[in-house]
Amino acid sequence: MRLVPLVALLVAVTPAVAQVPDVARTPIDGAAITSDERTADAAAIRAVDAEQWEDALARALALVQQFGERPAYLARLATIYNRLHRPADEVAQWERFMTVAPRPSQACPALGKAYRGLGQYEEAISAFTRCLASDPESALLVYYLGLGYEWAGDFGQARQTYSRAATMAPPGYEPRVALARVNLHENALTAARDGAASVLAQVPTHVEAALVAGLAEQRAGRRVEARRYLELAARLSPEYFDVRLALGILEFSEDHVPAARGHFEAAFLADPGRRADVQP
Repeated sequence: MRLVPLVALLVAVTPAVAQVPDVARTPIDGAAITSDERTADAAAIRAVDAEQWEDALARALALVQQFGERPAYLARLATIYNRLHRPADEVAQWERFMTVAPRPSQACPALGKAYRGLGQYEEAISAFTRCLASDPESALLVYYLGLGYEWAGDFGQARQTYSRAATMAPPGYEPRVALARVNLHENALTAARDGAASVLAQVPTHVEAALVAGLAEQRAGRRVEARRYLELAARLSPEYFDVRLALGILEFSEDHVPAARGHFEAAFLADPGRRADVQP
């Protein structure tokens, strides 16, 4: 069985099953909206909420064809393509969204993540840079730009950008976990664990911090400590792909094959698009 390196498990934005962006679920309103459009819009939103993605796609495409490229419709299409694991189509819709939306920054982090899904890391950095340019005082958008650098393997720029984000929005828990992740990438395992653990001491439900601390301990060969952190992360977010995969690798390393298989299967159910991360 081929197992991805532990450091490659980091998704680094949100748990694998992200919520539908608000901009994709907001009903269209206004005096110029006809009752037919309002009815069609409501039906499309119901399909999204029910996670009936093929039906939602047909309805969203029909809305754009009949009523034009409203930002909410483009965001909805992008979200649907994300759920259907069609990153190229998702990218196209978010890029179009950025040209017509009054708040282009709403395309992030989804647009950057979609480029990452295509392995186009420089494009992800470009997307985050453009989002930040539309709202330069946003600490969250600075953080997203740090993600782009991290995904591209430019850890120096990632560290610098995360540090900037941390100073913009104290207490800056997400940038602090991200800095711990950078330490993990650079094999500074004690610093990675301590940074993540310091966030957990303040926010005991921070699943990313638990994951980073667990991965640091696992890579250091401290399996008991790794299990404690990773099982905490699994309790906090049972459907988080990376947590399940890390626990599966831990169980596999200890020859607990049935338990490992259970975690791998849970990971696959959480994010079928990442099945290639573990192959027989």
